[in-house]
Amino acid sequence: MTSENQNYTSLEQAFSLGNGQDSALNWLRKSHTNVAIFLVSGIKLEGVISGFDQYSVLLTDAHNNQQMIYKAKISTIAPLGSRVGGNTFQRRRPPRYQNENQDNSGQSSSDGNSDSV
Repeated sequence: MTSENQNYTSLEQAFSLGNGQDSALNWLRKSHTNVAIFLVSGIKLEGVISGFDQYSVLLTDAHNNQQMIYKAKISTIAPLGSRVGGNTFQRRRPPRYQNENQDNSGQSSSDGNSDSV
């Protein structure tokens, strides 16, 4: 029995027990799992993988629009609402430019007075 004919129960199982990328993409396609695809440019696309080949992935969104995405431009593919260790994936990027009056938590470091001690 080849890895293509096996019925994997999870994305992790498909990736690790199958032939890696192809088995994982095939599992996502067959299970109609909603995914977020992050491109190297930082753009996030959401939809269902409806097909793939050696060089591209075909993504269908909620409005049935299809996009062909070159694999070379994909940074990350993550199932939407997936959980690892009990925490939902949350991709949060720190602000590119931070105000010099703010600390790392985003709170103002001054109390509003211009007087410094």
